[in-house]
Amino acid sequence: MNENFINVWVLNSQLERSPYTKTAIALRRKYNFKPFDKTRPLAQAIMKGWKKHSPADSLVISLDLELMGRLPVNERHSPYNGAKGYRLFLQESLDGKLPGLREDIPIHWDTLLETAVESGAMVDDGLKVTLTDEHSEQEVLSVFRTSETDAQNYTIVEVDATAFTDGGVLVIDVWVGEAEVSGSFDLFAADTTELVSGNALASVKDIPTNQREVVEYSFEQGQVFKLGAIGNSSEDGKINGFLAKISVEPVQGKVPPADLGQSAEDVMNTFVEAFKNLDAETMDSVLTKGARETFEINFAEDAPEHMRAQISQMLSSMEVLSSEYVGDEFHFVLKVPIAQPPEASVKMRKVEGIWRIYDIIPSDSD
Repeated sequence: MNENFINVWVLNSQLERSPYTKTAIALRRKYNFKPFDKTRPLAQAIMKGWKKHSPADSLVISLDLELMGRLPVNERHSPYNGAKGYRLFLQESLDGKLPGLREDIPIHWDTLLETAVESGAMVDDGLKVTLTDEHSEQEVLSVFRTSETDAQNYTIVEVDATAFTDGGVLVIDVWVGEAEVSGSFDLFAADTTELVSGNALASVKDIPTNQREVVEYSFEQGQVFKLGAIGNSSEDGKINGFLAKISVEPVQGKVPPADLGQSAEDVMNTFVEAFKNLDAETMDSVLTKGARETFEINFAEDAPEHMRAQISQMLSSMEVLSSEYVGDEFHFVLKVPIAQPPEASVKMRKVEGIWRIYDIIPSDSD
């Protein structure tokens, strides 16, 4: 790498990528913090290479400051996983293959996936993972299909978590592939005979192409589960791939959830008050795992106490502008006076009977 590359890194906060870090940057400037000049060609190349919703990207940039390759951190799976995969990414960049930058080229993914299944390269039957203390995380790469009849047509992954005798939190991080069909994922108990969405322990619905969601389920003692993957019923006869990272978090590692008896409005108010007071632990407790990974709530954690006090004072005028139930979800619009944009749409749904915030979107997001 040292022969072919100059290895550098830059924090997202230094280029003010997240709207929720801009106030912290403004305060740091008062103490001689100097962010990058975003008008510079190198900064422009980095910003051009960002991928939407990606928390971090590996970029290859030429001496002429042209993008040669992009590898989002959440997409480091086959063929780019591990050290050999990263070396392949770098080599393909040098060879002019533009890895990660050719996503606008149309590909017949349905045909490719069917061919992969027929050849045995990918399977959609007999899938099983066994989780233990030593191997508490595994990945499954497979396909799902839309239902061509009224009957469900799930791809089933058996998840054996019997080794966790004291229970835990089953976390299934799902990425849907690039074919033109969305996917839904339902988690069932092993003894469930009628596999329909209404009998699921937990679900995520209609994950769009090339998007990610997280299924979480708390269990009291070790047991076996069935994860069912299926395509949108309005898109018959199609196929798509998915990657599921399946893991168990031990009981002692769980984030304390909101009180089961709390209403959606109670959780909303808890979140707002915690935000005003920069109480990251309480904010964590009302977010889903996926939201905790994408929403930056610790922007003032390392700041001096007087800076935290200033930020908290500015946040004191934060308020809820509107709220409503939307189906089985609860949505509210939050005015954040120090953020740019100053409004955010917050979405909540029940996870195992507990209201949790799963998405926070600045008002002018595209």
